[in-house]
Amino acid sequence: MRHIIAVIDTDIRFALKLSDFLSKEDRIPFKAVAYTSFQMYSNESSSMETVAFITDIDNVDECIDTGLPVVLLSDDAMVESKYTGSSELFCSIFKFCGVHIIVDELLGFFSGNNSFGLTAGNKNTKVYGVYSPINRCGRTSLSVAFHSYFRSQENSSLLISFDEYDSLFSVLRKENSRDLSDVFYGYKTGDLNFAKLGECISRVEDLNIVLPARYNEDLFYLSDNELTKFMNDILSANHFEIIVIDFGSIGRRSMQILDMCEKIFCPVIGENNSVEMTKISEFKSLLGRNGYAEIIHKIYEIRLPKEDILADIFNFTRLKRREYFLQVSKTAEGL
Repeated sequence: MRHIIAVIDTDIRFALKLSDFLSKEDRIPFKAVAYTSFQMYSNESSSMETVAFITDIDNVDECIDTGLPVVLLSDDAMVESKYTGSSELFCSIFKFCGVHIIVDELLGFFSGNNSFGLTAGNKNTKVYGVYSPINRCGRTSLSVAFHSYFRSQENSSLLISFDEYDSLFSVLRKENSRDLSDVFYGYKTGDLNFAKLGECISRVEDLNIVLPARYNEDLFYLSDNELTKFMNDILSANHFEIIVIDFGSIGRRSMQILDMCEKIFCPVIGENNSVEMTKISEFKSLLGRNGYAEIIHKIYEIRLPKEDILADIFNFTRLKRREYFLQVSKTAEGL
């Protein structure tokens, strides 16, 4: 199910412009959808899960009645004072200030509000891993393809890369890009919240990606136990329906995280008696020796078409036409 921030304003041009800006804002990991009234929202939002409202004064009471976080955009101080302090789930912002100021105010509200996020009634987050003990096997491309499929199905999904190198993510990295290094640092210092996580997510088209750590040594910034607790906390927060993990070389280090996965997709190259297949067999034996034999049953070996998809990997219009993606889709549909 798609998760949204509902922007409700009788001035549809204002609502559309604000929702478009919020949807493109890197620090907010949800799409914003515009409506002209709460009634219109009620009629059209049945297939979506709302995490918060941004509304004008005409619709604020109905929004507050939902029990979800509400941000009132108002130019009337007397109206604001009527609601201020009535709930920790409410705040008001001057409607006609700059849009960047609105975003900063929103993030300040969200970061201080532990109730912001998915409702407790939602299903637990599912984790799908992509791992192989073989280098240069197409693991990262496969993780992006699965993430692209889940996003195309309107699932709220996050891709976290534990890779040692940017590889194909290098085209997404900008001078000021935040990544897994910032996420780990924020978690270690107790300063990671929903808004801060949103700041560390890079977006291309409809994808949400936490880029690999800037430096290899940052992958070891958290101990094995801290890394496991970090993932458990991300799952407990329940902000995403699906998390895809590109394990990189960290899979051998933290079998507890592999164990969290519903399925672990293992791209296969080489023939049945090849060196590559021998490595996969050895990895399964390692799992058994270390008391994680149950993980073996979660491993799904997938042999993909031999076609170069790198030029299309972040262009869904072209990617979805590839035989490679069609095979990924069929696999994901059976989950």
